[in-house]
Amino acid sequence: MNILVTGSAGLIGSNFCHWLVKNTDHEVIGIDNLSGGYYENMPTKHERFSFYNIDLLEDINSIFKTQDIDYVYQYASYAAEGLSPFIRTFNYKNNLVCTANIINMCIKYNVKRLVFTSSMAVYGRNNPPFDESYTPNPIDPYGVAKYACEMDIKIAAEQHGLDYCIIRPHNIYGPRQNIMRTYDTII
Repeated sequence: MNILVTGSAGLIGSNFCHWLVKNTDHEVIGIDNLSGGYYENMPTKHERFSFYNIDLLEDINSIFKTQDIDYVYQYASYAAEGLSPFIRTFNYKNNLVCTANIINMCIKYNVKRLVFTSSMAVYGRNNPPFDESYTPNPIDPYGVAKYACEMDIKIAAEQHGLDYCIIRPHNIYGPRQNIMRTYDTII
C-alpha cells in the first residue's frame, strides 16, 4: 500500500512518517515545501520513504500518476491562526487552495481515503469543551479556510464518492516541532 503524507517535514507529518515506516510495511511518500518543517525531520534514509520537495500549489499530478497512492494524509498547512487576518491571501492559498489541489488528485486517481487535518479553530465562538455536534462558527480567516476545506471534502464525497476522515486537533506540540515558528502549535 502507498501512503502519501503532505507536510511530511512538519511536526505532525514527520512524526506520522516515522511511525509508518517503523510500524507498517507500507510505502510512504512525503510532500513538503520545507517552509516550516525540516528535511532532517523525515525518515529519508529509510528504503520505504520517498520525498518530494514541492509546494502543493504546484502541479502534483505526476506524483499521483507515478506513485499509485492509496491513502492521503493532508497535514500540510500554514497554521498561523493569529496572523491570518493580516495574511488573508497567503492563508487561503496555503490552506484552502492547496487542499483543493489534493482533493482534485484524490478524485482523479481514485484514492481510497483522504484524511484531512482541520483545526479546533472551526468552532470559533462556541463554548468549550468543544463537541463535534457543534455547528462550526469560525472567527478568523484561518478557521474559515479550514472549515471551507472540510465543506469541500464533504461535497467531493457526495459528488464523487471520495472516502474521507476529518480530524480537528488543537495545540499540538512535541518532537520535531519548529520552535522558531510559534504558530505551529495552533493547528
